[in-house]
Amino acid sequence: MVLYDLISRNIKIKKRNFVALGCISGLANALVLALINNVAENISDINRENHILYYLVLFSLTIAIYGFTQQRLMTKAARTVEKAISGLRVELFECVRYTELSTLEKIGKERIFNTLSKELQTISQSAQLFVIIGQSITLVFFTSLYIAYHSFVAFLVISVLIMLGASIHRLRANEIQKNMKLSFESENMLIQRLSDLLDGFKEVKLSNPRADDLEKEFVSDSTRARNAKTKTQTLFATDFVLSQITFFAATGAMVFIVPLLSNIYTDVVIKVTTASLFLIGPITSIVGGIPIYTTATEAANNVLELESELKLATQKARKSNDSTPKEVYEFKEIKLEGAYYQHNRPAGERPFFVGPVDLTIKPGQITFVTGGNGSGKTTFIRMLTGLYELQAGQILLDGQSVTNNELDAYRSLFTAVFSDFHLFKQLYGIRVGSAQEIDDWLVFLEMNNKVSVENSEFSTVALSSGQRKRLALLSTILENRPIYIFDEWAADQDPIFRRKFYEQVLPKLKERGNTVIAITHDDAYFHLADVHLKMVEGQLMDHSMAENEGVSS
Repeated sequence: MVLYDLISRNIKIKKRNFVALGCISGLANALVLALINNVAENISDINRENHILYYLVLFSLTIAIYGFTQQRLMTKAARTVEKAISGLRVELFECVRYTELSTLEKIGKERIFNTLSKELQTISQSAQLFVIIGQSITLVFFTSLYIAYHSFVAFLVISVLIMLGASIHRLRANEIQKNMKLSFESENMLIQRLSDLLDGFKEVKLSNPRADDLEKEFVSDSTRARNAKTKTQTLFATDFVLSQITFFAATGAMVFIVPLLSNIYTDVVIKVTTASLFLIGPITSIVGGIPIYTTATEAANNVLELESELKLATQKARKSNDSTPKEVYEFKEIKLEGAYYQHNRPAGERPFFVGPVDLTIKPGQITFVTGGNGSGKTTFIRMLTGLYELQAGQILLDGQSVTNNELDAYRSLFTAVFSDFHLFKQLYGIRVGSAQEIDDWLVFLEMNNKVSVENSEFSTVALSSGQRKRLALLSTILENRPIYIFDEWAADQDPIFRRKFYEQVLPKLKERGNTVIAITHDDAYFHLADVHLKMVEGQLMDHSMAENEGVSS
């Protein structure tokens, strides 16, 4: 049972408590039926002997027991499921945190968002229903025993019809699961289309053909999801109707068939018929809960599948419970020897790779990397920083090869503002020094009239792209790592601040002993670099050598 295994994996479920509460609740519910039948059958004698108060108290006590156990059962189930989901949510977050960038790019953020939000929410919302279904099954069991006590033939007839209804649903289970999977995939695509619309809203507004194509794809994915869900709900509706027909057939059998198959008295027929009618509530709950249970089970499968992919793809060691990854605060030399990485491309497309790269980086060095678009500069930076695991070659830190288990420590050397950077409103992981230091940098970056830092958080990040980049730069400065990576940082800056970046910010970092590696096309400032490299179709070479040989990007 996938759903139970997922929920019980990280927490200890006291099954005996749940079973005991469920049985008491179901038995109390069935006793209500027995009491009502007994009082109705013997109402004259009970009134004559003045026992009506006794049965009223017994009836009230039975209802009280049912209410108490049912409330306890549902509360414990909700608490257990929410605790399990909280653990799953954190576990998946950690899986994403410790996975590699290439794996994340392959899986896609839409699927991760959908799983962490929608799928876990689906499981959460089904918690109370599981209790109702379990209690209904218990009630069906005890009511069936009550029927068997009065007429074994009636019990056999109703059992056969219940199993017939269950078999009909079982035959459709594979088709239902197939349609639910298609629906999940379509909804992932819907999230991607919506992200395209919101993230690229300005571009969409400027191009009606782009907007039309995007809407067409969104409608297509929405239609696909609608069809899959409609078909699934149609199958569930058919199952529900068939189960109701089966139930009515069972009730009719109590009146028309059971008396023909056995010699039973009229009062017994009335009792078993009443009992079969009493089953309409729990059976309806069970049948009505099947779609939600199936949806929750499919959600659990999706959660497990994502988790399995994340754990399988990342073969590095997870952080141990009693230690944290050490950080490296200085270095003497970083070397790349034969470093090589190739992107996965669809069959038939020309493969793109960077390398082999041989490079030495010294402390306090300012290195510029130039090259045409698509030449491999960003891939090279991701290789250098350990964001892409090398497929060949090695990285040497102070003469020692950096292994997969040491990548976290090696990465702690770097802080970066990528071309597709994300600006965190809160300064996560940055232990802010004095407020005066922050204010001085805000003044230096000409942002003091727009932003302030309070409680380790920017007052706003709703700024222009260039201003957001300045705040990202401030974050890296406060982080104060040995090596700074800037990927086209000055591209969004005005000419005055661009000059300030090259002629004041970079020298200031160098004075602090920081190493700077910047991807840039600003040839007016190339003379400020200690090392100038050029990337040409995945090959890294000295810029002057490339120019002398007439190599184009």
